[in-house]
Parts: sequence; C-alpha cells; structure tokens
Amino acid sequence: MEGEKIMMNRMLLVIIAILALSGCAIPSDTQQSPITISVLYNDKEATPFRSDWKILDEYQARKNVTLDVLLGDDADYEKSIAQYIYLNSPPDVILKVWPDTIVDYVNKGMILPISDYEHLMPHFQAYIQKHELQDEIEKLRLDNGKYYLLPGYRRATQVQQWIYREDAFANNNLKRPETYDELFESLVRLKEIYPDSTPITASWGGAHLFAMMGAGYGIPSGWAGDRYYSYADDKWLFAPATENYKAMYSFLNKCYEAGILDPAIFEQSNEDFMEKIVNGKALVTVTWITSGLDSWDDKLHENGIADGNWEPLPVMESTIGIKALPSIDIFRKGLAITADVAEKPYLEELIGFLDWAIYSEEGNDLTTWGIEGFTYENTPEGKMFLPSIISPKNTEGTINMVSEYGFDMIFNLIENEEFEDYKKPEEIVAFLDRSEVEGETLPPQPQLTLSEQDSKIIDSINEELNAYVNETRIKFITGEMDIEGDWDEYLEQLKLLGYEIVENIWNESFEE
Repeated sequence: MEGEKIMMNRMLLVIIAILALSGCAIPSDTQQSPITISVLYNDKEATPFRSDWKILDEYQARKNVTLDVLLGDDADYEKSIAQYIYLNSPPDVILKVWPDTIVDYVNKGMILPISDYEHLMPHFQAYIQKHELQDEIEKLRLDNGKYYLLPGYRRATQVQQWIYREDAFANNNLKRPETYDELFESLVRLKEIYPDSTPITASWGGAHLFAMMGAGYGIPSGWAGDRYYSYADDKWLFAPATENYKAMYSFLNKCYEAGILDPAIFEQSNEDFMEKIVNGKALVTVTWITSGLDSWDDKLHENGIADGNWEPLPVMESTIGIKALPSIDIFRKGLAITADVAEKPYLEELIGFLDWAIYSEEGNDLTTWGIEGFTYENTPEGKMFLPSIISPKNTEGTINMVSEYGFDMIFNLIENEEFEDYKKPEEIVAFLDRSEVEGETLPPQPQLTLSEQDSKIIDSINEELNAYVNETRIKFITGEMDIEGDWDEYLEQLKLLGYEIVENIWNESFEE
C-alpha cells in the first residue's frame, strides 16, 4: 500500500514537470460547471441590448456563465420588475434597483437576503473594507438586521456644478463671484451691458438650478427632493415649509425682479435652453461638467463670440452664509437576487459569479475598460483605449464599445475611478478633486426606510402637496405671491394638505 502511494506521488511529479516544460499553466482554481443565469436588464432605447455583445462571450469564456437576458423598459422599469415577478417566472437577478424599489417584494419574501451570503463574496468584502463602506452597508439593513441589495458605490463627488461665461465677466472687469450677492451685482451689471441676455437660465423646469440654489440654503429642492434630515434639529423636515426655503425664494425673486433670472426656466424645453447656452444669451447655469464644456465653447465661436468660454464656477456662499453643493448619495444603484434562487442548484455559483463580475479588479475592468488588447492597453501612464474606440478623448474612433460590445452596461454597479477620470478632461478632474477635498457637498442623508403602508399614505398626500408646492414656487419667485405677506397662509395650506403627517411618519419610521 505504501509503495502505491509512492508511485502515485512520482507520477504526479512527472505530470507537473511535463506541464511546466510544455509551457502549460496549471489553473489556480477549477473551472466551474456551466450555468445559465436569468437577468432582468433595464433596456435603453439609445443603446438597445444585443445578444452578440462581446461581454457576454467573455462571461462564458472566463467563468462558464451564460446570461439569459430578459428585457425591461428602462423608461418604466419598476413596472417591468412587477410584471416579471408577479406575471412571469421571476428572474434570478434584477438589475438597477434601490432600497425603495424592492421593499414591497422583500416584505412578501420574494427577495434573497444578500447579508446571509457575505461569506461567499470575498471580493465584495474586500471592496467594502478598502473603501470604508461598513457604515453604508448598515444603512441598507432592515429592522430584521438583514439587507437585500448587492450595492454599488461611487465617490462623494458632486459632478453637477455652477458654470459661468468667464469671458463675459473678464471682458467687463468683473471678478469671479464668490457669493450670491456678488453674483447678483455682477449679473445686474452684465444685463445692462447685454440687454438681450437672460443671465441665469436653466432647463428641466429649473430642477437643477433649484437643487443647486437650495444647497446654499442647507435644504433640498428641485431634483434633490423635499425630504431632509436636519442634524441641528435631529429630525426629518419637509423642506418647503422651512425658513431656509423662504430665504431661497427671496433671493430668486430678487433676481427675477432685477431681470437676471430667465422667466422661461419653468417651461422651456431643453432645446430652447441649449440655444441660449450657445448663442451668448445665457451667462450662468448649472450642469454636469464631466465631459467638459468645449463643445459649448465651439458653438459660441461659430455664433460669432470669438472668445466665448464656459468654465466651472466654484460654489458660492449664499445670502445666509452657507457654501455648499447638494449632497451625494454614494449608493449608486444595486441589484437583487430573487428568493427562488435559494432552491436552485447553482445558488453558490451565481453569488460567486456576481462577486467576481462586480467587485473583483478583473471583473470591474472587464465591465468598464473591456478587454486588454481588444479595447484598451496598459501604458506607463495607465490604461488607455485603443485608437479604434470612441471616447471623450477620441471622437474620431470607429467603434462604440458600449452599444457594440456591451461594456459599461450590465454589471456596472461600482465606480471604476481610473475609467471615470479617463473620460473627463484633465482640468475637470482637477476641479472636481478640489471640490471634493474642500468638502463642498452637504453631508449625506441618513437611510430612511418606510413600510409599504407608510409609503402608500405618503404617496396619497404627496399628490396634492407636491402640486401645491410646485404651483406656489413659481408664484413666489415671479412675485405673484408676496413672500412676506403670503408666507403664513402658504404654511397653513401646507398643513391642511398634510405635510406634518408626512414629517411624523418619517420621524417615527426613523426612530423605529
């Protein structure tokens, strides 16, 4: 018996030697059995799903995983989720979900608790530890101590920023404004010089502008919503009922009366907004700056403004002394695994695959950069796309790796910082880095999870409450309603519509 063991060991050594001499690599782990995972994907009209995406082949080649991609309409994705869960066979994985999206399904036992399977996800655990996200994970836990999302995260960098026509200010000896008051005085002067201008303009009904302006008053507004946690008061508040909201209205009304706030912001289309941006009429606005502003400058030059130059404007101090940008929720988006997967033979393989595809360096690079030698190359300066790949730094490329190959589309939950910074102009990267270092964003909001019943109550109240806030916002800014004379009556109407009930639900849920 002992002789047989010796013989077997010798044979093993011979096999290893032969493999080494022949240049064959010994695999570091065994290739798992082939599995097929069904995935509900939020299909986008601009970049529709293609079954021949290269990334699907890579998942199969590298991990023996085939994706059965089920399509949901990105424009009405929550409806698609409901249809697949209730009317069809639930998919194994649901992409693009947030805590509020799935709470109803969780309460009905339809979603797998991710927290029960952390031990199967070494890459996930390492990612959370490396980026010190333990507190963010705690925010996702429900009252049973479990969380049900495989989360995605990003840096707390606000990429929506103030921008201004630097040339208009410089040519008229006006310094870059550092406060709202300085902004007001400079734009009043520029309105005199350029009487046809609409100095402050905005799109999307003013949602971006109100969000940015609201941050200067310590509150959410516009796309930032109306619910916020006051750290000073240690409770949740309905922003439109606060004195800070009133102060914001006062400044906006002052701008409107002075003729420097575009009266069309409440209703103009994005096309009308862009026309003002590139024909020289707009002087200040709010936008995403990640791709830079060169294309806007080029249009200004084509329209006869030879030195036209849009630049990011560092955040200004408001009239009540706050200097801030809207807070960033670093939770990017998540995915959920349906409860049925617990009974399937490939449960552990599925979780292991998601752990690799999303959180490993190899999986994340594949999702974002693609394939080395095929879409990008490693250089002493870092990764760079090949000349054939279209990117913000190479508009002359011939291949759109997103739409043609499916990279940066499916499991792009977490931010690849090198990839994101590569897409931005260097000066924009520097501007955003400065903004992050200086801590210009408001502190993030705590996680607030509502029960299904509470959500329904709030939804029924919000229908009329939000309509009234939107209606009176226009009236206060344009002067149809007097901010001082009509404010008490406005607050009384907010009470009648139930804002205090909403606040009570928020705070009771938070305490629980």
